[in-house]
Amino acid sequence: MDKINILTWNTSLYLEKTNEPISEKYSSFANIVKKHLEKDNSIAFLQEIPYVSNETWQKHSLFNKLNSDFSNDKYDIEYNITSKNQIMMTVAITRKGEMKRNNAMINDNRTISIEFNGLHFTGIHAKNGADNKKYLNAIDNNDADIILGDFNSGNYLESENRDTFNQILKEYICICNMPTKITKTGRRTCIDHVFVREEMVTNCSNLIIHEEIKLSDHFPVTFEINK
Repeated sequence: MDKINILTWNTSLYLEKTNEPISEKYSSFANIVKKHLEKDNSIAFLQEIPYVSNETWQKHSLFNKLNSDFSNDKYDIEYNITSKNQIMMTVAITRKGEMKRNNAMINDNRTISIEFNGLHFTGIHAKNGADNKKYLNAIDNNDADIILGDFNSGNYLESENRDTFNQILKEYICICNMPTKITKTGRRTCIDHVFVREEMVTNCSNLIIHEEIKLSDHFPVTFEINK
């Protein structure tokens, strides 16, 4: 069996200012992602990657840096541009020639659907508050093998849309229901998740929430799947 190595991470990079030098935070972030992509059959799904600055409405300096650091001679990067003024987006990155876009699935700037090593993945960054319920219901029509990312919701008492979350994706098993975010008040919340089709869940292993990495208010999540 081929083992696939998967990373999902809400980076919070869009909060970085465009008029400041490229931050140490970004450099550490890029190094972590590159190290992950050194593994065979590896892919990274990243949320809150900046596209334009809401200060200047020009291409964000970190977006330009990302394209430079993950250059198209070595890497494939997929993301969706739905507006020239969109502030952030969800991005999928692999080594060159290892993935292709799947346009049949949901595609907006917060969602990316791709095919990688024969599996269909959908990476998401669900909307907040009143818009969260509609977004969660929309992914229920997805036919991906694995759906992962920031759901902005979960099966815990403080979750505003807990009931909606528990009703979606009935043919999938959620293999990540542990705290993945620390709020400014120190509360730990379970909002980053990995849903895997029921028949594939026994092929998954080694899910880790990397609490030692504190570059974002979300921890990176990695896991493996044998195909």
